Amino acid sequence: MAVASSKIIKSVVRYNPNPAPIQVDQLPDYLFNELNRLGEIIFNQNLLRLEPTAVAPGTTTIGVLKDKPRVGDIRYADGTNWSPGGTGEGIYAYLDKSGSPDWVKLG
Repeated sequence: MAVASSKIIKSVVRYNPNPAPIQVDQLPDYLFNELNRLGEIIFNQNLLRLEPTAVAPGTTTIGVLKDKPRVGDIRYADGTNWSPGGTGEGIYAYLDKSGSPDWVKLG
């Protein structure tokens, strides 16, 4: 099974903890490293750094429902696997301009 290139790149806005150490004396280093990772992720969230989205929010893959888009959501579409309205790579907002929410390209 092929892995999407976006899954190979280390995420800058999502946190998955590393396994905790078995040795108690390794715990301080583990906590230091994990807290630094969390700090970097919070910093990136604060700057609104977006990662490319390869699958449209709200789509189902292998029976798993992804995040349902909500008015006000902002995503960075990769333009290849997900290109709202065929307008290519860019930053999109999920807006409700005419009573029917849709992705609008911002830039």
